[in-house]
Amino acid sequence: MFLSKISAGIAVGTSLLLGASPALAASAWTSVPVPPTGQNANLMGVSSTSDSDAWAVGSENGSAGAGVGAKVLIDHWNGTAWSQVATPATPQNTASLAAVSANSTTDAWAIGRDQNNRSNFQPLALHWNGTSWTRVTVPLPNNDNLASDLYAISADGPNDVWIVGTYYLLVSPTDEALETYSLHWNGTAWSIVPMPPVPGTNPNNQFVLDAIQANSPTDVWAVGKSVNAASPSSATTLTEHWNGTTWSIVPSPSPSTGASLTGVTTSNASNSVWAVGVDQPSGSTTAQTLTLNWNGTAWVTVPSPNASTGPTVLNSVSTTPGASIVQALGESGVSGANNPFAPQNG
Repeated sequence: MFLSKISAGIAVGTSLLLGASPALAASAWTSVPVPPTGQNANLMGVSSTSDSDAWAVGSENGSAGAGVGAKVLIDHWNGTAWSQVATPATPQNTASLAAVSANSTTDAWAIGRDQNNRSNFQPLALHWNGTSWTRVTVPLPNNDNLASDLYAISADGPNDVWIVGTYYLLVSPTDEALETYSLHWNGTAWSIVPMPPVPGTNPNNQFVLDAIQANSPTDVWAVGKSVNAASPSSATTLTEHWNGTTWSIVPSPSPSTGASLTGVTTSNASNSVWAVGVDQPSGSTTAQTLTLNWNGTAWVTVPSPNASTGPTVLNSVSTTPGASIVQALGESGVSGANNPFAPQNG
C-alpha cells in the first residue's frame, strides 16, 4: 500500500515555462525548450539562485511518469538554455526525483526515491558541489526496513536544510501505518528529527506532508493532509511547525471535505505564511481551490478564485520575503482537457 502525495508539481515533457525578468513582470509566459526530447520524461521540482543558475529535477524513460525502469533526470539553466546534467547511478531499477533546493552555484540538494518495484522503495538524496551530482546517504527511520519516501525539501541556508517524507510502520502482524518524519542538515551531517506520530494504531489513519518552507533555524512550516485511507473524502488539512526545538501540529481549518495542502511559502517573515491546496464542498463532486494564511497567531481561510467550469486545484505557491504578490499555480478542467490555473494575491 502506498499513499502518494497529491502533487509534486507540474509535469513537463519537453519545455519549461519561465517568467519574465522583474523589469518585464507584466509580460506573458514563454515556453523554453528543455531536454530530453522524444522521451517519456517529466520534471517535478525547480529551484534557482539567480537568473543564470536554476535546477529542474524529475525522471525519464519510465512508463506512466516514474514507473518501472525510470531513471533520475536533472536539467540546469545557465541563463541562456537548459541542458541535461549527468547523474549518479542508482542501485535499483527505478528512480525518480521529486524536489530540489539550491543555496548557491556550488550547493544544491535533490530528493526522491529509489525502488525495485512499486511497493519496495527507499529515500534517494543527491548533492551538487559545483562540479558533479553525487549520491548521499541519509538516515532511515527505525521501521524494520519497510518502505520510506522523501517528498519535499527547503533550505534556509547551506547549514540549515530540511526534508520531509513518510515511512511505513508495522502496527500489527498484517497492518502497516503511514507516519511522517523529517531530516535536517546542519552543514556536517543529516539527522532524523522526530515529528508528531499519527494518533492510534488504525493503519488507515495517515499523515502526509507535501511541502515544506524553512524560514530560519527556529521557524519551519510543513503542510499536507491527515486522512483515513479507507475514506479519502475524510482528508483534513495538516500543518506542522518547527520552533527550533520540536515539531508540533498546529490547528488549521478544513472548510469542506477532502481538504489537503500541497504548497507553502512565506511573504514576510513568520507572520505571513501562505498554504494552498484543494477541498470539495459538502454534497458537491467538484474540487475547488483552498488557500490559508498564517497571520502570526492562527491559520485562517482566505477566499480564492476557481475556474468557471470543472474542478480547480492548486499545486504550489511561491513568493519572497517582503514581496507584495503571492503566486499560486495549479490546474482546472476535466480529465484530458486540463488548463493551467494561476491566481495571485496582492
